[in-house]
Amino acid sequence: MNHAKIRIAKLLASYNYGSRREIENLISNQKIKLNNKIILTPATFVNEEDKITINGKKVLFKKKISILKLYKPKNVICSKNKQDKREIIYEILDSKYKNFIFAGRLDFKSEGLIILTNDSSLTRNLELPKNKFERKYEVRIFGDFNVEKLKIKSRGTKINGIQYKPFDFKIKSKIKKNTLIEMNLKEGKKNEIRNIFKELNLQVNKLKRVSYGPFKLDNMLPGDLKKPSKIELEKYENYIRKQKR
Repeated sequence: MNHAKIRIAKLLASYNYGSRREIENLISNQKIKLNNKIILTPATFVNEEDKITINGKKVLFKKKISILKLYKPKNVICSKNKQDKREIIYEILDSKYKNFIFAGRLDFKSEGLIILTNDSSLTRNLELPKNKFERKYEVRIFGDFNVEKLKIKSRGTKINGIQYKPFDFKIKSKIKKNTLIEMNLKEGKKNEIRNIFKELNLQVNKLKRVSYGPFKLDNMLPGDLKKPSKIELEKYENYIRKQKR
């Protein structure tokens, strides 16, 4: 454990007891005690060896693993740091999630499911190619679609020196030159789907990830943040358990 003293709001926020502002509000309302004494100012420095209670309940300095599903809206960047004037995902999230990391980067124009967590091992597990977590996408394309050409690409293809693995797909609907396709990828390299359709002279008008491994977007709307279901978590844990055997 870290023995250095830091401001109490920063320490408690790092263990997911709320955002710094929420912790400071609890202090203002005299809801937090340090070594059995009410804390009166947020300028109080503590570490994990101190006895701290919130509303009479002892603070346990054990990292609570949190997993959340985010529906990333279109035109938002998957990044921790501001790159330009465009919005990043942490600007659409509550400040208490600013220390969370994400798995399943989507490009600026794409939307759909991203996994947020404070557990780095979970993001590694999801993103490691050897684990082969399936990513499912809905892709709306415009142009003269030839299913046979996409079948050839789906067996594995090389574009601009980058090798893409085989993928599965099915056509969900087709109206004139607009085609809605469901694609299942096991790897998902940067701009993979857009590069494949560009090679086929087709324009991607919408790209949405609807599932990532056992985690599903379901009826979430852009910007929604939701806890995974018990079934989703159990499926993830069972899969990882099998991989470690």
